[in-house]
Amino acid sequence: MSKKKFKVICSNLTPEGTSWQSLEKEGHVVKNAGNSELYETGNWVPKKLVFVKENCINCGLCWPVCPDSCILFDKNGNMDGIDLMHCKDCGFCIEACPANKNPDPKKHALFFVEDYQDDF
Repeated sequence: MSKKKFKVICSNLTPEGTSWQSLEKEGHVVKNAGNSELYETGNWVPKKLVFVKENCINCGLCWPVCPDSCILFDKNGNMDGIDLMHCKDCGFCIEACPANKNPDPKKHALFFVEDYQDDF
């Protein structure tokens, strides 16, 4: 399977090491999430997004790129998981995740499990 390529549509890229808490209020975040709150879309595609908490560095850079607000945080502001019932598996969080830059896939915090079928 070929790796998806994402087109960068923002000219002011976020510097490496930036956390989601320090992002400017304008220009970097999705102000209004999509319609995922209204519909359970987690079973639309035959793959599943997996979050490995032990590998997460809690930078929060996955949150501003999620078009449907599916990134979940605990009360301390640390990433706690993915709302799989509303995630549309776009993969933007996977591309934004600094932990996924590690050449060892076992150290990645976010990845897809292909050919996953739950209730198709």
